[in-house]
Amino acid sequence: MIKIYSIVTLIPFFLGYIQLSAQTWDSKASLPNNIGKHHPVTFGIDGFGYSVTGTSASSQTSKDFFKYDPVNDSWSKLTDFPGAARSFAIGQAYNGKAYMGFGYEFNFLNDLWEFDPINSSWTQLSSCPCEGRRHPAFIVTEGRIFVGLGDGNSGNLKDWWSYEIDTDTWTQENDIPGPVRHHPFMFAAGDHIYAGMGHGGNNIYSDWYEFDIDTDTWTKLNNFPGEARVAGTQFALGGYGYVLSGDGDNHNFMNEGEFWKYDPFNDDWEQLPSHPGISRWAPGSFTLDNTVYFLGGENRSSGAIKGDMWSYQLGPIASLKNTQAEEKKAFFYPNPTNGQLNLNTSIAPRSIQFFNLSGEMIEEITCFNKLKINLNNLSKGIYWIKASSENEMFIEKLVVN
Repeated sequence: MIKIYSIVTLIPFFLGYIQLSAQTWDSKASLPNNIGKHHPVTFGIDGFGYSVTGTSASSQTSKDFFKYDPVNDSWSKLTDFPGAARSFAIGQAYNGKAYMGFGYEFNFLNDLWEFDPINSSWTQLSSCPCEGRRHPAFIVTEGRIFVGLGDGNSGNLKDWWSYEIDTDTWTQENDIPGPVRHHPFMFAAGDHIYAGMGHGGNNIYSDWYEFDIDTDTWTKLNNFPGEARVAGTQFALGGYGYVLSGDGDNHNFMNEGEFWKYDPFNDDWEQLPSHPGISRWAPGSFTLDNTVYFLGGENRSSGAIKGDMWSYQLGPIASLKNTQAEEKKAFFYPNPTNGQLNLNTSIAPRSIQFFNLSGEMIEEITCFNKLKINLNNLSKGIYWIKASSENEMFIEKLVVN
């Protein structure tokens, strides 16, 4: 078993003040005019949340585009998305931009778009040479977008494609194992992609798979331990993956909006506090700092399309002082740093991964036999860093000045 050392496990040893999350769900501002949406495409960039497209309470697909300010707890309406109105689309933020596409309006779509928040503009990229589809898997990591599963004109699918952002090119990869399906759960955690569950034929699945992007290979993992499920929302944060809400194994609501955390290093799941009310079909979510925001979706009991939003804070939120216990297990110093890390060779980490506060891995460094690491590629800011040695893993927050 890999041992994990983090700021949480060291709480008894801290001499400084520590404030932990309240571990409760808090009500936040609803979408403007309490507009209800299921299948919104949602993402967080540079401290703001976004929601675009989706199906309204009047069952109309939309081009609506909204921006959320967490400081003022308020939404504002932006210029409509320039592509086709749609629902059942999907997207994700990566490296300061967002990518979205696919979905359905009168036909199954295979287009791809990039959003730049600096000038609030959309750019259409090369469409996937694959079959158009709705509610597929869609993950952005390591400069590539991975798309697969979903359903199109030929029914449920299991093909798998990658898109190279820098070259605007698509490549077909090895199919995901298991049955064809749509509306799966998926995320990138650490240096691998994870996908599974979802709906195919008359079945709701609980199977779970890992994709190694370097070798283009899939591995079957332990099944998800809870009720089989479909059509929820998901995100990654700090090297872990999370699945939230959705329909249960009868493709109807569950009594609770269940919230689960996945540990890719041990291939196991931990259940967290459910969101308020019953589960919802096709909600959205985004993360800002260590907080997840959950919005929209359909209440399958009443049929109401929701526009409300809730937040849940994950992990410690206060600055922590070094102690003897921390120093004993520290794998780097100094912190804060001006651009160089010195490694503790007694820990001997094999690799170090850097995550921004939205949970996106932005750099990975192999560090066999290295004493110093140059961080000139990292902008000033706060990062989560994870180091893995042969049988230990360390997770800490790093400040780059």
